Amino acid sequence: MNFAQRPIKKQKKEIPFFLKWILIGILLVVTFWGGVVAVRSGLLGEKVRRVITLNSLKTDDSGHTNLLLLGVAGDTEEGGHLSDSIMIVSINPKRPSISVLSLPRDLHVSSKVGDRKVNEVYAAAQYKHGEPKGLEIIKDALSQFTGIEIHYAAVVDFALFEDGIDLLGGIDVFVPQDIRDDKYPDTNFGYQTFVVRRGLQHFDGDTALKYARSRKTTSDYDRARRQQDLALSIRQKIESNGWVENTQKLREFYDLFRRKVNTDIDLSTLVALAKVGMGIDYGDIVSAVLNDDPTQRGGLLYAPAREFYNGQFVLLPRSMADTQAFLDLVLIHPAVLLENAQIAVLNGTEEEGVAGKVAAQLRRLGFHVIEVGNYETETGNPVATSFLEIAPTATTNGTKKFLSQFFDISITRTSDAISSESLIDIQLILGN
Repeated sequence: MNFAQRPIKKQKKEIPFFLKWILIGILLVVTFWGGVVAVRSGLLGEKVRRVITLNSLKTDDSGHTNLLLLGVAGDTEEGGHLSDSIMIVSINPKRPSISVLSLPRDLHVSSKVGDRKVNEVYAAAQYKHGEPKGLEIIKDALSQFTGIEIHYAAVVDFALFEDGIDLLGGIDVFVPQDIRDDKYPDTNFGYQTFVVRRGLQHFDGDTALKYARSRKTTSDYDRARRQQDLALSIRQKIESNGWVENTQKLREFYDLFRRKVNTDIDLSTLVALAKVGMGIDYGDIVSAVLNDDPTQRGGLLYAPAREFYNGQFVLLPRSMADTQAFLDLVLIHPAVLLENAQIAVLNGTEEEGVAGKVAAQLRRLGFHVIEVGNYETETGNPVATSFLEIAPTATTNGTKKFLSQFFDISITRTSDAISSESLIDIQLILGN
């Protein structure tokens, strides 16, 4: 099926839309800026603000509100409804705090429009069932994959991203490595060369968009990281220039949101998200990328033989249990990762390499393992049962609880043997 040759009609939107510090598109790491705009610039009107119930956010069993954010090229480009950027944002209204997870385009998932790459699901659903149903189907597919209920979704085309950055006057971004992409799409279904050098760069909207989308010379993991870096740069520009208090700028941004965002968030929810957004401490944001590099945080995917998937390159979880644990840590229990516990993994068995394997597993889940070695008992015999040793001054109860449950460990004890100079908070001793 060729989605690009079958344009999909846009439905008329009747409500204002949203976004927070991403403001403009695929990089929306927080999703309620439009509500802040509407409230602070007086666009809602006093009567509307009085009747809106702010306690209307849908939440899961953990009290989180979860949103799916998609970035698409739009009707002006070939394959314009394929999802070029995919993020899940989890908001804890009580803390309040935010977690952001980027998913690779090639992740293979099941959906109501068939088993396919995740970046194709929204396009196929929208073509077959229309715009509102497309949001519902992609939310359902990723809820099934993650095991986390997704309450709302938004789709933003790249024009919003580009125009919004230009409206900000550009952004400053640190580029960690040179990029040269000779296959970046141009406006005539051909290619152009995109080059950016390492170091601090000032991007206008067009350059920032190319930086976010370029993928021929780097991995999807790198690209997702670049998109999250752009999000932080946008937020910093907004805060440093005081745009929140600039009524004229707010109205200009709000006009962009209203024209460019397809979402199932209604006005009441919009304002409720804005209320949460204005109370968030952005120092507590947890962000991660699900990827196929086993040496990296979130590197839990692999590429199976293409012959099993009609010659396509796709990504699947190596271990669904580990992947589910990672998703749960990032999106539902980010406070565990924010403890930043320093962990030592020690091998108390006779089998070589056990500690190294477990340490690599924990690093993929997002933990800091700073020491790997062997555990020597007084008798010289192997350790029978795995256990945890906790430093007396450690404040890492969330990490201790996770490790106990994940490895089915019942023995946990505080140990004065852990030197205060070692920086170690928790020792995981592996037994037979």
